[in-house]
This record gives sequence, C-alpha cells and structure tokens, in this order.
Amino acid sequence: MDRKRWITCGVIAVVLACIGLIGFGGLAAITAWFSEPTPAGGGTTSFLVTDTPSTLNLIQDPTTAPSAPTSLPLVKGIPYEAVVQIIALYYEGSQLEVGWTGSGSIISPDGLILTNAHVVLPDRYFPVDALAVAFTLAEDQPPEIQYFAEVLQADAALDIAVIGITADLDGNPINQADLDLPYVPMGDADDLRLGDGITILGYPGIGGQTITLTRGEVSGFTSEQGRGARAFIKTSATIAGGNSGGLAADSQGYLIGIPTQLGYGGDDQYVDCRVLVDTNRDGIVDDRDSCVPTGGFINALRPINLALPLIDAASQGRVTIHKETAPGTEPVEVPASGQVLFSDDFSDQDTGWAWSGTDGSISYGNGGLEFKVLSPEVFVYATSGGGYTDVIVEADTYVLQAAGDSDFGLICRYVDSNNFYGLEISEDGYYSIWKFVNGEYFDLVEWQPTTLIDTSRVMKITASCVGEKFSLILDGQLLAEARDSDLTSGDAGLMAGTWEITPVVIWFDNLVIRQAGN
Repeated sequence: MDRKRWITCGVIAVVLACIGLIGFGGLAAITAWFSEPTPAGGGTTSFLVTDTPSTLNLIQDPTTAPSAPTSLPLVKGIPYEAVVQIIALYYEGSQLEVGWTGSGSIISPDGLILTNAHVVLPDRYFPVDALAVAFTLAEDQPPEIQYFAEVLQADAALDIAVIGITADLDGNPINQADLDLPYVPMGDADDLRLGDGITILGYPGIGGQTITLTRGEVSGFTSEQGRGARAFIKTSATIAGGNSGGLAADSQGYLIGIPTQLGYGGDDQYVDCRVLVDTNRDGIVDDRDSCVPTGGFINALRPINLALPLIDAASQGRVTIHKETAPGTEPVEVPASGQVLFSDDFSDQDTGWAWSGTDGSISYGNGGLEFKVLSPEVFVYATSGGGYTDVIVEADTYVLQAAGDSDFGLICRYVDSNNFYGLEISEDGYYSIWKFVNGEYFDLVEWQPTTLIDTSRVMKITASCVGEKFSLILDGQLLAEARDSDLTSGDAGLMAGTWEITPVVIWFDNLVIRQAGN
C-alpha cells in the first residue's frame, strides 16, 4: 500500500493535553557534571577543556565566581578582551561532551559574537547540542566559561556566523541588555592596502590554553564570484586552525576580518593532525579513528564587510541558518522576536502530558517527552491546550527507537480530531504537509524525499502557520511550503506515528509556540 496515504487507512489515536504555561529549563536539565577539587588557595568557577573529547569538568569555589569585564569599545591597542573561545558540545547519553573548539569576537555589549559557521554548526561526526562561551579575563590565563549561546545567523558558504549569549551556566535566561561586555568595534576592510599590518587573536588549540597572538601583513586579495574583488584577504601570517572564527584587527585595533579555513592551503596542509575525536563512535579514541586537524594552515581572512548583513539581521533578533545542503533546499528566516505563547521543556513531570493506551503512550523520559506507538496504522498526538491563529511552532526531535517507516512532526490549527494541519518528516527521509478536514485527509505537499533528515542526531523541526501560508523547516532549512485557507485558528502540538512496523519511540523536547511577527 502506498505509504503516502497511510493516515486514511488507519486508526487515529487522539491524545489531548491541556497544560499550563511554564518557563524554559532545558540547559538546567543537564544531569551529570564531573567535579574535581578546587585548587588550594581558592579559585574561580571554570570549565576545563582538555585536548581529548571529555565531559566538561566543573571546578567551583562557591565563595568566588568570575565576573565578565566591564563594557568598553576596545580600540588603540590589542583588543584581546573581546576574544572568546567557543566550545561546541554534544550529548553522549546524559553527559555533555566536547566536540571541538573555536574562537570568536564580541562585537556588541549585549553579547553578539562573530565567528565561523563551521565552529557552531554540526559536522559530519557530531551534532551541536550546546555552545559554551569562555571569556578572556587575563592574557596569561585560560579562558573561563560563563555563558551558553545560540546561533542567530550562519552562512556555511561564507563560513561566517553570529551567535548570541542566551543563558548562564545554570541554564537561566539572561537579559542581554545587562551584560555590558567589552567589544571590538568594526573597521572597514575596503580601506586595507598591501603591506598593512594585521594582528590575529584566538585560541589555536595547540601550544597551550591561553590566548595566542599572530602578526602578519596584507599580502593580497582574492576575488570570488558574487562577492567581489575582496572576497578574501590574503595574509603573510600562518594561523593555527583553532584560531578559526577569531579576531583579525588592523593597526588601530578595529575588527577587519575573520580567519577562516576556507582560505587554508589545502586538505593535506595541516600544522598538526591528531587522533583526538571518537570519529567512528565506538566509544574509544584510538588509531581506528580519523585524524582530526587541530591546526590548519590558514592564510586568508573573510573581510568584515561580508559579515555586515548577518550582523545586522542578528541585531534585529532574526534567525537564519544557511547550510550547504542538497540542491533544491534554501535558507529560511525563522521569526525569533514574536511573543512566546507557550513553552515546555518537559523537565516538570507534573505538566499533564503523560498518557497511556493500548495503541501507544506519552511519557516523560531522557529530559524530554517520549511518544511510543504500539499499533500499526496509528499516530499519537498531543496539543498544548491553547487557541492560536498565526504561530511559529518548534521542537527538538529524535528517533529514540526506530521502526524504519515512522512519521513525526508538528500540528497547528487543531480544532478537533477531525480538523487540523500536520507538518511532518519521516524516519526514511521524506517530508509532507497535509490537512485533516471534516475527517478527510488531503495532501498539501505530497511526501517528498530529502537528504536533510538525519535520524542519528537531534533535529529541530519548525512549523510556520501564518495566514494561508504553511512552511515546514528542518534545522533552519526550508523543506516545503503550502497554501490553504480551510482552518484559520486552533491549538498546536506534537505527533508521531507508524505504518507497519512497531514499536516506535519518538522523543521531543523544548516545545515553543510563538506569535508570528514582532
């Protein structure tokens, strides 16, 4: 039977959950931190990031906590206080592990940070479940992690990204206006001339844990189609790979470029390449794992001018993530500034989502909500208990127990069990937008294949239901759009189902329903 029509042939298991609004708490749900004794004589709160992937270790003296430097526009010198180390983290079970590190520059007192896209986006081996930001409090000391951040703008083709600080180390949301951080003012790369001096600052990941300075000169410019004659700034400096995303300043201390591995000398030209990461995911770092370059030969910078549109969009609260993906996909802006109408990170198990029946169940587990489907031709779904018109619905999702043919996603404009919209992806690499009206199923976008679905990791799925336009977005990439006017308002929620193979368990977390628009 054609799997695209499975919903018309099966029993619909309807689960409704009327829930009160609660706040975020996802980062606070991290359950396992490894602790080590505080060094003699006291100390400050810090994380130790070792050269091998390991759980972040928290060393804490409760009587002393670090404080970020006071906001200053750093000019007329070496602006090292504006340089941060960015740590990309992923979950291994319930523990956060270090995937890799990179560098970045604070570009505003409210916590916008400029870096490389490849520093903050998932790679072929690991997802990015969290981004930690470590501050340079002293030039002769390792940086100290103080905040978590999220990606606001990223363009993989440019290898430029802007992230924003969002939470403290306990996962509590912070008020960006109160951060008052030191920042580096932006210069103009078009003013650079051959022989002008450049200072590069960052955390290279080799040769120690403190900030590193490299000096060189402008040695030329490289053009690129669509980006003009100064798509890259060539420099005589040899820059270690960990400096990717770091700060390149002119002689006056103004930010004029971002070191990027797009400009390094070639795939085989590494300063240092070591087996540091469990690339084959067998739980052991050994010679069966791939060599990971820790210091590449970077001899080019992306000029700050190419980053200005991304910086402007991030400063307005807009979120756009453009990954290099299969043909036919395109970046889409996910409105981030709308009022939060409902949110649940499922850390409180008394919020009313739990349900159990003969065809399936919904339960709290693994820091999220688990939808288990026990019968073929059934899907289980739950809604928030609200009534909305134009909303953006998003959630993290993961295939906890595979069936091979399961479908899962989001609901919007739910009126009753016979009237709502579904925006789904499938375990076997398909997506669709459909509606159920007066008990009858209609395709708005028939099931189509995509290479973007990766069930080996947590994915962020977003449904935009605004006016007559419906958009399905996965990890910031637009999968499908449709138009329909049958249902204009209703509830929103989550769903999971399967056609033939059972059981299947789909995990959801961080459900957020926002008002569309500002």
